[in-house]
Amino acid sequence: MTEVVIALIMYLNGTMIEHTHKETMSSCLKSKRIAMREINPESVVFSCKKVKAKTEIYMGGKKILKIL
Repeated sequence: MTEVVIALIMYLNGTMIEHTHKETMSSCLKSKRIAMREINPESVVFSCKKVKAKTEIYMGGKKILKIL
């Protein structure tokens, strides 16, 4: 299914390497703050964005397959 969702996106040296679906922008920002404390912020950048993505329901939760 293609839809607009909120995603926490991780970039390493300017290249997107991971994305995770979040229900709300506030939950995304909370996860971003936690991740920034755990990871070296010099080479890794996190961002929360509304993106158009192909999604599926997997084990009761929404999963982003591909950002379009």
